[in-house]
Amino acid sequence: MKTTSRRDFLKLAGLGVAAAALPATSTAPARRPNVVLIYTDDHDLDEIACFGGKVLTPHMDSLARDGTKFMRFYVASAVCSPSRYNALSGRYASRSVSQQAKTPVTAPANLGWEAGVYAERDQRTCLAFALREAGYATGMVGKWHQGSGAPPPKFAQDADPAAPDIRAKLEAGYAAVQQAVKECGFDYAESIYANNVGDAKPGTKHWLPKPLQIHNMEWVTAGALKFIEQNASTGSAQGQDKPFFLYMAPTLVHGPSPFNSLKSADPRATPRGYLDKLPQVQPPREDVLRRVRQAGLKLMGAGSTWLDDGVGAVLKKLDELGLAGNTLVLLAGDNGNPAKFTCYEGGALMPFVARWPGVMPVGRVCSELVSNIDFAPTILEVCGAAPLAKSDGQSFAKLLRGEPGYRRDSLMLEITTERAVVTADGFKYIAVRYTPEVLAAMKTGKQFNHWCEPMEKNTHSYDAEKKYPAYFDLDQLYDLKADPQERRNLAVDPAQAARLKAMQAQLRDYSQQLPHPFGEFKPLAAK
Repeated sequence: MKTTSRRDFLKLAGLGVAAAALPATSTAPARRPNVVLIYTDDHDLDEIACFGGKVLTPHMDSLARDGTKFMRFYVASAVCSPSRYNALSGRYASRSVSQQAKTPVTAPANLGWEAGVYAERDQRTCLAFALREAGYATGMVGKWHQGSGAPPPKFAQDADPAAPDIRAKLEAGYAAVQQAVKECGFDYAESIYANNVGDAKPGTKHWLPKPLQIHNMEWVTAGALKFIEQNASTGSAQGQDKPFFLYMAPTLVHGPSPFNSLKSADPRATPRGYLDKLPQVQPPREDVLRRVRQAGLKLMGAGSTWLDDGVGAVLKKLDELGLAGNTLVLLAGDNGNPAKFTCYEGGALMPFVARWPGVMPVGRVCSELVSNIDFAPTILEVCGAAPLAKSDGQSFAKLLRGEPGYRRDSLMLEITTERAVVTADGFKYIAVRYTPEVLAAMKTGKQFNHWCEPMEKNTHSYDAEKKYPAYFDLDQLYDLKADPQERRNLAVDPAQAARLKAMQAQLRDYSQQLPHPFGEFKPLAAK
């Protein structure tokens, strides 16, 4: 399925070429828009057809056709939890309270999964708080992965979800996660997955019994449709007083294999136990496989079509209820698979499409830099809500409206012990600054991945060391226009010395604004 090369993709993107300035079809509506943010899971560029993927995704493609396709959208931290924290708070993951609980700001950070808005519920860093205060109904469905009051209960793999005691335990755990979501500013929380679906090994315990460790896109879609229906009267043209914000976070296409869930899983299985019956909200699962076969595509890509059917059901519901004309729909991926847990393009450069009828230009391809930390300030601006305190993001509302004046010269990425700067003219600088303990061990000849694991025990490089020749170089510089797959490290090229120095200065400026020390860019404070 992974057939689209990064080189081909960036040729499509046209780095350095201004995006087409197509006019919007009309002026912006006077009433405040509804907003639907769909944040997909481990969803690569080649898993959406409009980005060159060999998959069947007509509904996601329609968002690009009827709106804008963003070709240089980066997630600030390329792994599930911190990426969601970025999107919901507009902040870098290293700022999160839960990250700092693991790594005090007096020591270098090794960014992993710790970031989450739940630990900051009293600080109200989640954009749902600001939207609710601005008069919006707020709802969330799908994968949460942002923390709760207590970890979900764990189950033996052979636990029977239908047994009364197990069902009661599942219901209690589910209710606790629902409450956590609501404590973060959401009025509505349904069809919630606390964490990744998972695929636990035999003999281990997991937050779900083995029969429930499957995807259920229909259940997530049903939760989204219910929220939209509940708010149709207040979010429509007839009742403009209370628009809505829906955060929809499907578990697809993250592992375990969506194809296996489609093919053989019990369609009634959910994190709260078995449903009485599968919601009839999108095409049957067997029809998903039939259409993929009929199109001559690989069945392992059927998860994208299953996801697309859910997106299509949401778009159809907006149409049926007369809401589509005043609803901004944003759809983006949380991180990529080819280089997850890194700052490389394969992990951080993600698909993003948006549609806002009558406001956004139609069929536009935009090559401006945009980040997921920009979602919160952008959504709050277009909704007329107060901005969040200490946001690192920059609103791209002007881009959405097709107006002149937007500019982002650079953006920063951070994950594990990597930090990176990407520039508007198509260059990327990556700095790897291991912790002092790892640096000392490296002097003995040992190699470590960027999450500070010895390579002989490596579990979190996602094979990036095999895909990127300069993985173990502490300083890396890439010309993304000439080398989109980041194969040639220009940091040692004398001709690039001035550029390297300038981008290091940019990283120093970013680092000075963040809490943790990071190499020479923000040295450890003197004792």
